[in-house]
Amino acid sequence: MTVYFDTVRRKRPVRDGGELVRLDWKTKRTSKAIPLFPSDPDIRDDPNPRGNSRGGKGILIRGREVYVGTYHTILVFDLDLNLKRRISNNLFVNVHEICSAGENIWVSATTLDCALLVDPVGRTLRTWWPREEPLLQKRFGLEPMPIDKAADHRLGHLHDELSLKPCHTHLNAVCRNGDRTFALLNRLGVLVQIEPDVRIVLEDPLLRASHSPVITGNGEQAVICSSFHQDLLFYNLDSGALAKRIHLPDFPEVARLQEEHPDQPFNKSIFVRGLEIIDGERLLVGISPASILEVDTARNRLLDFFYYSRDVGDAIHGLAMKIDETL
Repeated sequence: MTVYFDTVRRKRPVRDGGELVRLDWKTKRTSKAIPLFPSDPDIRDDPNPRGNSRGGKGILIRGREVYVGTYHTILVFDLDLNLKRRISNNLFVNVHEICSAGENIWVSATTLDCALLVDPVGRTLRTWWPREEPLLQKRFGLEPMPIDKAADHRLGHLHDELSLKPCHTHLNAVCRNGDRTFALLNRLGVLVQIEPDVRIVLEDPLLRASHSPVITGNGEQAVICSSFHQDLLFYNLDSGALAKRIHLPDFPEVARLQEEHPDQPFNKSIFVRGLEIIDGERLLVGISPASILEVDTARNRLLDFFYYSRDVGDAIHGLAMKIDETL
């Protein structure tokens, strides 16, 4: 199994803000690591000490290509991490998770609170704005963001901190299962189905500041990283009930890592983000300092552990795998 992951290095210069890494999971050997930073257009200074424009975001593997989100561009690599092409859009601002929709891609543009569907060259096919959705306006008192949607916003909000403004939902992920598409609004602590119809499927305070939702199997369960609570959360989508909760520091190896690398300003130890389902019982999950865990979710066991960094400011963001036989 080959694992692809990217990192965010907080409080660093933008050009030193993260990497894309190719890892052989069996041997724990990295075969390649390349720096990730926004370019064309360039960002050389970011006043936000958190991730923001630094490093990589969501990762998607399609066929023999690896799609990697950065602040305003999706970079497309071959499996050996040679850059093939770039995809951008005027609404790509603080791209987070990305997911496949046939030949197209759903993208979460977190700063603008927008989920957009783009074609293979980045042309907008559809947008969804939670702050304009009547259901969510009524439930949470949201108001539309006053922006020109036709303008190029890619460099327009580095100093604005729109994500701290009232009504911001922090839409940081779009995921799919069958014909259903979901968006995670982590400021509100809700997972919303946005197609074929719009409805709130999960609402839980544990989902505030969460990341990396995955809908499993036939769409009966959602697995989500509760980043600040340091948990893996398992929800029944039909009932909306929390079915299971795995607290990662309950594993002695994770507790030891947290003790050795405690929280720092803007840097939280065991910040949980990046999720990939291996099969019905195992998954990979990212934490900070940048490390990857293999967890047996059926038996609540830590099966394997890869350390990439011992700096608590280095966090995993995107995480994906490719089974070796299909390389």
